[in-house]
Amino acid sequence: MIHYVRGTVAAREAGRVVIETPGGLGLDVLVPSSTSGRLPEPGHPVKLYTHLAIREDSWQLAGFLTTEERDVFLALLAVNGVGMKVALAVLGHVKPGGLRTAVAAGDWKALTAVVGVGTKLAQRLVVELRGVLADGPEEIPAATGLPVAGDEVVEGLMALGYTGAEAAWAVMGTEGTPAAARLREALRRLDSGRGVGVADADGRDGNP
Repeated sequence: MIHYVRGTVAAREAGRVVIETPGGLGLDVLVPSSTSGRLPEPGHPVKLYTHLAIREDSWQLAGFLTTEERDVFLALLAVNGVGMKVALAVLGHVKPGGLRTAVAAGDWKALTAVVGVGTKLAQRLVVELRGVLADGPEEIPAATGLPVAGDEVVEGLMALGYTGAEAAWAVMGTEGTPAAARLREALRRLDSGRGVGVADADGRDGNP
């Protein structure tokens, strides 16, 4: 892992910066849009804390002005269906403290303003980041549209040891089908990772 890079800003634009290292190497670094405006002008020194993502067809380096921003970025990448594009977009729209507040309150709606984040992905972020970035409610608030109390399948899953948030997520979208079929589908989703084994069309950014 490249922990950080230090050098001179050679060029910058929204979402990226080119850093020339003392050895003369020019590094193209992706940054949140909120970071772009905080970078020094070209010709001035800068230090960015980085994460290198290695794929079969490309290497992408993301950079952040603080270790806190990088830590939150890595937490976002760990959420199913979130790649670098969406993780950077979230940090460009919501500061780390604001994201923690949203997770703690179960406020998924605050995240739907981020480009590339639909309702399902916003709800998923709140569920999967609970306990990682912040302690959140045991149950996703009813305003999210997720089925909670009074749902026999949700209650059955909770009796098996799943949290209310996990159970509510697993049965989302299964309403109107027989309880036995809903339970089988919910267990399949939970086994594959909290109900997100299949990418959501409105939440995936196309990165693995």
